[in-house]
Amino acid sequence: MLTEAPRAPAGQGRKTATRVLVEHHEVLRALIRHLRETPRSQPGRRRALTGELFDELWMHERIEEGIFYPALRDVTPALAAAWSEHRQLSDQLAALVRADPRTGRFDRELDVLHDVLESHAHLDEERQMFPEIERFADEELLAELGDRLQARLGRLRSSRRVRAVLRLQRALLRRTARPGRPAA
Repeated sequence: MLTEAPRAPAGQGRKTATRVLVEHHEVLRALIRHLRETPRSQPGRRRALTGELFDELWMHERIEEGIFYPALRDVTPALAAAWSEHRQLSDQLAALVRADPRTGRFDRELDVLHDVLESHAHLDEERQMFPEIERFADEELLAELGDRLQARLGRLRSSRRVRAVLRLQRALLRRTARPGRPAA
């Protein structure tokens, strides 16, 4: 695009795709940490943090599945497993959204989500897949993908439409909570 500022060459202030994703993993970890630290006596705060976590994880999956995975599918076979792990993360996040934030069930669902995220992000991606990608993928490609990931994440975060759709999804999930258990 003509109105874009010139991009610095790889390694000169640009973040690689793997760096962008690791930093976003840290955002997700921080949200889970804040949720764990927020007492049951603050269900509104817990629900708000859960909403933020829902949004960020949804966006994370979109940037990985829409940009990162397709661009690097020939570099590592580990990408196939990562796709399926996203389904597990989404399912567990849905269970958390459905749980009443004043209950032990919410805490248990949060613990499981934490474990699933760490298995996917830390063990599978950060310790195995990303180092392999960094060894075999072109440095300029990783920098270009980093630019694209950051730009897409920024657009998703600033989109009113995306935020409205995500609020609706969370509301629908809460409405499908198990009968007899308030979804708050």
